[in-house]
Amino acid sequence: MSMVAQDLKQLVVPPVQGRSTGLVVDRAEGSWFTTTDGEKWLDMVMGIAVVNTGHSHPKVLAAAQEQMQKLVQGQMALFYTEPPMKLAEKLCEIVPGDMDRVLYANSGAEAVENAVKLAKQVTRRPGIIAFQGAFHGRTHYAMALTCSKTVYRGHFEPLPGGIFHSQYAYPYRTPRGEDPTDYALMHLDLVLRGQIYPDDVAAIIVEPIQGEGGFIVPTKEFMQALRKKADEIGALLIIDEIQTGMGRTGKWFCHEYYDVTADVVTVAKGIASGFPLGAVVSRADIYDKHTPGSLGGTFGGNMVSCAAGVATIDVLRDEGMVENAFRQGEKLRATLRDMQKDYPQMGEVRGYGLQDAVEFIVPGTNKEPNAAFAKKVIGGCIKRKMLILACGYYDNCVRFLPALNLSDADLDTAISIFSDAVKEAAAS
Repeated sequence: MSMVAQDLKQLVVPPVQGRSTGLVVDRAEGSWFTTTDGEKWLDMVMGIAVVNTGHSHPKVLAAAQEQMQKLVQGQMALFYTEPPMKLAEKLCEIVPGDMDRVLYANSGAEAVENAVKLAKQVTRRPGIIAFQGAFHGRTHYAMALTCSKTVYRGHFEPLPGGIFHSQYAYPYRTPRGEDPTDYALMHLDLVLRGQIYPDDVAAIIVEPIQGEGGFIVPTKEFMQALRKKADEIGALLIIDEIQTGMGRTGKWFCHEYYDVTADVVTVAKGIASGFPLGAVVSRADIYDKHTPGSLGGTFGGNMVSCAAGVATIDVLRDEGMVENAFRQGEKLRATLRDMQKDYPQMGEVRGYGLQDAVEFIVPGTNKEPNAAFAKKVIGGCIKRKMLILACGYYDNCVRFLPALNLSDADLDTAISIFSDAVKEAAAS
């Protein structure tokens, strides 16, 4: 390793950030990145569901470069500019429901913060219901909503109040004999009976697939029941599509699988192919109740990011990437489920599109989480030059988040590497 790389690792980046590998990357294209040592790696993480169009997509880069020659920053509160307006129109076209207003932010966490502020001001209510296993960001209020791992919120107490966590529908780990939907809704009822009055709830915020919680896919009935409950108590339903959105699950937005619509949708990560941007998408009847000037920020709706966002939507649509994500996801999960026959450590395979995970367990137990096995599998993938990550309460899930234009050949390579890593872990 070069002295520059060593200096970067030792002097610049604090360990508090955490690091999955010691790699120093020089460049990337499509589903592959190259290190400063010239090693080529298959990327099954994509910046954690950020670069949905693949690394360095030429049309996205061209749009950003063209905008950089015109105007880099045009502060949304000062005047109108074309890129944010154009992107807002495209977002309202693809987000389910009668959405016609978009507020920009810099990140997913900031989008969540503003979505909650929107709900509180519109309803004049103080409380928010979130879910066990949720991840909504690392800023202070988003961190209080987050409930997937102690490391995200531990030692930062006291956290903001008025947040109440209920049980998420987790079919694989629902107690034996219980219906996943009924079990989760029973806990929601207990929250509304024992912790907060229903007419004090401003919003229910939910991920349509829990990300850091373990790529947990809830039941359709659970998501529909949340919509019904929000209407019943006069609260807004905020659906957090930050990781699941922008074609990731084989539909533009994951909650389309459940036949529900949200009052507010948060979008970030894959929205601009790696350029920092977040958005809070809602309706005029909600935004018009807000006090002008009470939401905003310096960099929200940056011109270059928005230009990249416009190009991202065009590329996802024109090149059939959403459809490809659906097709490749079906193939990936079918192959992984076939592997389950040989490896009892593979407790469950789940996901939609190209947001998929394997939950590893200790064979012969009552689904005891097997983080050690998951760690071996990830290590085996890294040894074979494929980047992949863990997730879940117990760090026992291995997740796949490849580019949405993942080719058949690259998927076959990923499956082969993963299969070899599982075989090696099982033999050790």
